Parts: sequence; C-alpha cells; structure tokens
Amino acid sequence: MNAGSRRAEFFALEAGEYLTELEQVVARSDTPDLERLVRGARALRGAALMAGLGTFARAAAALEGLARQVRDHALGWEPNARAGWREGLQTLRGLVGRAAGWEAADDRHALLLADRIERIGKGEAPAAAEPSTPTGTAAPGLTPGVRAFIARESALIAGSLQEAARALAPMDPPVALAGVLDRLRSLRGLGEAAELSPLPELLDAMEVTTRCLLRSDPAPPDVAIVFADAADALAAMAQAVADQGRIVVPNGLDRIARRLLEGFAAEADVLPIDALAPDGEAAIVTKGAPPAAPAPAEPVPVELVGVGDHLLMHAEALQGQGSPAARDLRLFVLHQTLTSMPARSRTGRFLAPLAGAIARAIGTGEAHRAPDHFVAMLRDCGRFLVEHGGDGTVATLTARRDAIARALGADDLIPRPVAALAPESDRVDVAPEATAQDLEPAPTASEPVVEIADLAPADEPAVIDIAELAPASPEAEDPAIIDIAELAPEAESPIVDIAALAPDEEPPVIDIARLAPDPSPDDDEVVEIAALAPDASAGGSSRLERAYRRLAELEAAAASADEPIEIGALVYRGDRALTRANEIRDELAIVLSATTVDLDRLRPLVDELLDLVPLARDAA
Repeated sequence: MNAGSRRAEFFALEAGEYLTELEQVVARSDTPDLERLVRGARALRGAALMAGLGTFARAAAALEGLARQVRDHALGWEPNARAGWREGLQTLRGLVGRAAGWEAADDRHALLLADRIERIGKGEAPAAAEPSTPTGTAAPGLTPGVRAFIARESALIAGSLQEAARALAPMDPPVALAGVLDRLRSLRGLGEAAELSPLPELLDAMEVTTRCLLRSDPAPPDVAIVFADAADALAAMAQAVADQGRIVVPNGLDRIARRLLEGFAAEADVLPIDALAPDGEAAIVTKGAPPAAPAPAEPVPVELVGVGDHLLMHAEALQGQGSPAARDLRLFVLHQTLTSMPARSRTGRFLAPLAGAIARAIGTGEAHRAPDHFVAMLRDCGRFLVEHGGDGTVATLTARRDAIARALGADDLIPRPVAALAPESDRVDVAPEATAQDLEPAPTASEPVVEIADLAPADEPAVIDIAELAPASPEAEDPAIIDIAELAPEAESPIVDIAALAPDEEPPVIDIARLAPDPSPDDDEVVEIAALAPDASAGGSSRLERAYRRLAELEAAAASADEPIEIGALVYRGDRALTRANEIRDELAIVLSATTVDLDRLRPLVDELLDLVPLARDAA
C-alpha cells in the first residue's frame, strides 16, 4: 500500500466521523447549533485539503459559508439552507466512499455541489440535485462558480509554472519543481470536460513533464522555455474562462506541444549500434554456446484489460480532438505513459512490442502525419487486450500479439531467441552433454601451434660477473687511507690551571661593624621607657595613674546617669491602651463626619486602632 492509499483511507475514516456528527446536528427539528455546523464543516474542509482532494474541500467550504451566513442572521435556516445542508451531507457521504479511487467524475460532482450551495448562500433557488453517487456522465455547461474556481486555480498553476521556469536554470529539477505537482493536483481530472479543451491536455502534459524531470532523467535543452510558455498559455486560458466563460486556445500552444514531443519522444539523435561497427565488418559477433531463449512472459489478465481500456479511451479522445495542439499534447502524454511502464514485470515484457510500436509511431511523427491510421492502430491494440486479455493461454496470446506487432511494422521489437541473432556462419550446435573443452575451436592449418620456448629472443645479452666490474689494481687507483691521528693539529694550546685565572690581589675583608655610621651629635639618644615615668619625688603623677583616674571618673558619671528604660514600658498596654483607643475613636468620628473622607488620614488611624485592640484586651 502506497502513501496515497493510506492517506485516502485515513481521510475516509476521519471524514466519516465528521459527517456522522453533522448529520445528527442537522436532523434536529428546530434550528441546529450553527456554531457546531461551522466547526464541523471547517474540520471536514481541512481533512480534504490534507488528503489532496481540492474539489471536496471546496464543497465543504461552501457548506461552512452557508452555516456562517445563517449564524450571522444573513440568511434563514428554513427552507433552503436546511435542504442544502442535507443534500450536501448526503453527496459528501457518497464521495467519501470513493476517496480511495477518486476520479475526474468525482471532481466534477464535488464542484457542482459547491456551486449549488453557493447559489443558496446568494439567496437564489437551488438547482436540481444530481444523484449522490457520481455516474461519470457528461455534466451540463459550466456554472459561474465552477468557472471561477477553474480560472482561479489555473492562474495559480500558471504562477507555479512561471516560478519553476525561473528556477530551472540555476537549480536542479528536483529543487525547482518541488511544489508544481501539489499545485497541479487541484485541477486534476478535468479530461472529461470537452468544453475545457485544451486546458486538461496542457495540465496533463505539464504533470507528465514534471514527473519525468523528478525521476532524474536528463532534462532536454530549453526545458525552462517550455515551462514559461505553458505558464503564459495557462494564464491566458484562465483569463478567458473568467471573462468569457469559455476556453480560448492561446497562441503558442502548438509550439509547446512540438517542444515536448521533440524533447521527450523523438529519438532522431539516437544512433543504431550497427553504425558504430567498422566499415565492412559485422556489428555483432556471436561465438560459442548461445544462452537459452527466455521463457514467454505470462501477463496478468486484469492488467492487460486495464491497458486495453486506456488505449481505447485515448483512441476515442484523439478521434474527436479538434485542436491539433491538444492532439499533440495527448500524444505526448500517451508516449510517456507507455515508455514509463515497468519493463521487467510480466505484463510489461508481454506488452513491450505493442507499446514500442505505438511509442515509435509517436516519436517518428507518424501519429501526427497520419492521425486516422494511428487511431486505428490504437483501437486494434486496445480491442485485442480487452477481448483476449482475460482468456487464452500464454502461447495463444503471444502468437496474436506477434501478429499484431508485425502488422504494425514492429517485427524487430518481437523477442526472439538469442541464437537467432547470430549469423549462420557463427552458430554452433551444442549437445546437451557438451563440456567447456568441447566448445573450444580446433586449431586450423593456417595457425600452427608454436612452442613457448621458441618465443624467446635469438640473441641474448652476455651475463657479466659482478666481480669483473671491480677496478683492476685497487692499490694504484684508490686514494690513500690516512690515519685519523694525523688529522689532529700539530701543536695543541697549553692547558691553563684554573687557579691561575684568579686575581693577583684579593680585596681586604671589612668587618660589618665598621660599616655602621658614626654617631652624630644631631641624632636623638635612645631613652629607656622607664625613664619616661615622672619623678615621684617631684610631686607629679605617672601616666598609668592618670589613666586609672580617668576610668574612675567615667564610672562615677555612669552611676549618676538616669536608669535605662525598658522598651516595653514605652508601649501602650492595659488602661493606657484603652485610653488611647478612645482617643483614636474620637478622631475617627471627626474624619468620617467630614463631607469628603480623607483616606490618607483615615488609614493610619485604623491601623493604630487595630494595633491597640490586643493591647487593651487586659484592661477590658
């Protein structure tokens, strides 16, 4: 299961819960809870946007807008709003069941529902409702709401393509085209609307081109010009839909189709492998035992029938296509669809000759030059796959496929055994029990067998003994060997005793006591501390006595000072607190009797009174 299928299943579960809740609200006989309707429709719209169902989200947005108008008293609930909501929920319930296999008819059905709901919101009579399950039949002409939606989305897609065209020059395609596919998804599935041609063909062609570039395939030259031209064409068609209500084929659309076919489908620059061989020589040389022929591909019947239906659908669309540019765009989409089929799958290997013949006709321009013949080719292939894809053996289907491929001129695309590819002169018949030695070609008379010893050169260079490379008389030619002692200098410098380096006379050693300065008459004498005491005989007092006397005076002054007061004695308590409380009460009466109460005076009085209450409790 891929990511798209998982997202669709999750959307079906989530949207189903929202619809069940909304159906219960709408089923009430009186006016429902309009706020719940608005929230539920908004949640339904968000779930559809997350799942990539833009048309479903548009229908849910129309229901949300209708409920908001009723809530804001801009529109009455009865009778049209109720009928529109019931019809919308019923239709959306049917579309939720088709989320996993969403088709173009579902897009159109959701757009028509949105248009009917918007008509009710404008006060117009609701149009006749279609069946809740899309039938895929042709829809009537485009309504104003559908035209506005297509014009707006086409303009947004044109802007996205223009940005991609500017980014393709300096950036790699995966970076430049990151948001193009998401933008194209909003208008996917418009192929059934014949009145919109060639808009659906251009959208499909640009989506296929974007996917080709995102697969890391080499981008053709001037691909940015294709995106720029497509953006201009889409913008012109969006303007025509908005102004005139119909599609006008823009100038340059045929140039876009031609560039796409030449860049992605044509193979004029591909050389056959035979052209790479030297002149006059075979291009393929096959020798030895050829491998066994591949077994016939066993296709999946349901896949064959599906491919046949697809080919028949393209044949009918090409038969009734009026615009040559739209026809070429459809041919480009068909070519890319066939060439991108899994080539290694069973069905892909079986369909390779037919798909190759159709793709070759498109790439060489035969489909453009002879459109009737090409449509007949598509019909033949499609009918064969639809009528015989589900029955018959593999051998029968293979034989019929090969006959159709030969009729289409694709005999070279029919798979053949590898042994049939070798020339007759190079084929070797090998028995089943043959070994590798049996497959080795026998030597012929023109190629004699030569002994390996005979391949040695005739005249070998003489081998010289290494001793002969030494000089003849080493005593005469070698330099003399000198004794190392002879390299010493003739007279060495005398060795001087270190004591002789001392000075002849040492300075005298001076006693450190002699370094003290001489006594000066100006210096003060050092006096003993005891000598500083006054002479008692002179009747004076010493410093110590004076200190004790001062301490006694301080103690006497401290004794004669007032006793310290306990801090608790300074607080109102008992009768004093009660007396002070009565005073404050009188002051409060004066403040409150004034015409304007001064809060600045009132607040401190109240605070003090509250503090006095516990202090006056004993007196009370």
